[in-house]
Amino acid sequence: MLARPEQTEARVDSQAERLERRFSDLVDTCSRFSREIVRDVGWNGGSAAVFDPSAANAEISRTVFGKWSLDILTLLYMRQSAGFQEIRRGLGRISSRVLSSKLTRMQETGLIRRDVKPTRPPRVAYSLTDHGQTVAKLGEPVFLYLRLSGAFTPQPEPSP
Repeated sequence: MLARPEQTEARVDSQAERLERRFSDLVDTCSRFSREIVRDVGWNGGSAAVFDPSAANAEISRTVFGKWSLDILTLLYMRQSAGFQEIRRGLGRISSRVLSSKLTRMQETGLIRRDVKPTRPPRVAYSLTDHGQTVAKLGEPVFLYLRLSGAFTPQPEPSP
């Protein structure tokens, strides 16, 4: 027996409402988790020299969310490991100089590792560190929420 259209719509609305509730619960859990961590490590916001959240968050944003950084994180998350030229080809229109600079900065912050393989000629492979893997996994619910909520619809990139 087929469901009537109004039953199907009610099921879809109910499913959308359940998803929204689950994401809302996740947001509350993450917020509570962050407040507890700040409390547990003793950050009280009293000393800007020790912890300036706005300056620290701005620097983190420039490093992790700056141009090409998320692309690099995503590519390495999906491929596990890639050489310089493989990353460059995978990203499209990035110059070697910019890619080198981004990889160096992300290596300095502990998001990626650079492994030199003992081959002739030497080959370099980049991969995510455990820290980088954690950052990528923490981002998954954000991107999933944006896709499922309809808040974001990917647009094709304009042709050059």
